[in-house]
Amino acid sequence: MRVLSWNEAVATGRGEPAPSAATIGVFDGLHLGHRALVSRVVAKAPALVPMAVTFKENPKRVTRPHRFSGSLFSLDQKLAALEDAGIEVCVLIDFSGNFSKLAGSEFVSTLGSFGVRSFVIGSDFKCGHRLSTDAVGFKAEAESFGAETEIVEPVTIEGEPVSSSRIRSAIADGRTDLALAMLGRPYTLDLRHVELGYDGSNAAVSLRGKGVVEPAPGTYEATVICRTGQRDVEAILRLDGTLRWPRAECAYGAESPFDAEPAFLAFGPKIA
Repeated sequence: MRVLSWNEAVATGRGEPAPSAATIGVFDGLHLGHRALVSRVVAKAPALVPMAVTFKENPKRVTRPHRFSGSLFSLDQKLAALEDAGIEVCVLIDFSGNFSKLAGSEFVSTLGSFGVRSFVIGSDFKCGHRLSTDAVGFKAEAESFGAETEIVEPVTIEGEPVSSSRIRSAIADGRTDLALAMLGRPYTLDLRHVELGYDGSNAAVSLRGKGVVEPAPGTYEATVICRTGQRDVEAILRLDGTLRWPRAECAYGAESPFDAEPAFLAFGPKIA
């Protein structure tokens, strides 16, 4: 998957535009609703290149820092998930720059100039300065230069729309089972850039200040995914501000302690 910068490649027109189909969003967690958008874009290949337009970090971290509870994905997780879903080009936006002041019409027309001929967006989509352009307005702007727009209704679970905000709330309440249903896979922490400590026979890491969604305190079934891919290890997580799990299993068969470092931690059901 090619990863392009909005500022350096798209806004300047230097990124070798090609006829493409694009979906746009934060895509935090790449949940079932997001995947419904991505699958429609991917289905337009090979006539159009499947593209995702997303953000380096969640805009809410900039606009509402005191209300933002954390991310469901690291950037590396998001890029890997988009690629696995069939996206061939990903455009990354730095929301902290001048992008937040860009009008919705200019955003749409810039993507059109970059070769986007088909858009797939959610019915709750909004863009532009102060989110002034909704899905219907977006479609009208796209039609002005001959691009089609498909507006997709949300996927629902338990009668409510699937959303990243709803998943964050479920995780914060300890409902990792509900989060799994909406994500289509377990909530998984990326530990590759987190410094691990050790508490006796347990590995330990504090989630405070790491910018991730912190599950409710308690005990969880989990899977530890080791860096070398030696094997996935079933474990019991205990979370009380610090996350702890048995450290010994992941070292089984590893060539060195570094190779045995856990890369990901996937939360199963809360059991206590």
